[in-house]
Amino acid sequence: MIRDAWSKTPFAKPALRTQPVGGRTLVTLPTYFEISWPSDGFQPDEVRTVTLLGQQVRIKPTFKSNNFVFGDGTSSGPTSSFGGPYPTGDITHKYDKAGTVTVSASTVYGGEFSVNGGAYVPIPGTATVAGPSQQLTIVTAKNRLVNE
Repeated sequence: MIRDAWSKTPFAKPALRTQPVGGRTLVTLPTYFEISWPSDGFQPDEVRTVTLLGQQVRIKPTFKSNNFVFGDGTSSGPTSSFGGPYPTGDITHKYDKAGTVTVSASTVYGGEFSVNGGAYVPIPGTATVAGPSQQLTIVTAKNRLVNE
């Protein structure tokens, strides 16, 4: 019953942010990827309380890993990183040609439970939750020198 309640937990779906912002980046420019959590759903370490057979059961999703999909056939993960913004983020990708790709992220959750305030016990298994995908346009830029 506990595993069933855990599997029905509305897990938070990882939201993906990219930099440069605006859904556009340049060929060969490092693009930064970062996961954030929406207010909907239970993210890692948030506790959901249910009643099973008259007992209070706390269910806590735990973080296992993230996977970042860059849309050009490459990805990063599984990783314990959540990425980050420029200049400190550690999940970056350089695209080698112009075009439009679909990028996304997913999170693998584990779980723990506690009955009537007791110690937390691991729940066997994992759940992979995909975040929404988004389009990223890769463009080129042309430089020119002007004699003034």
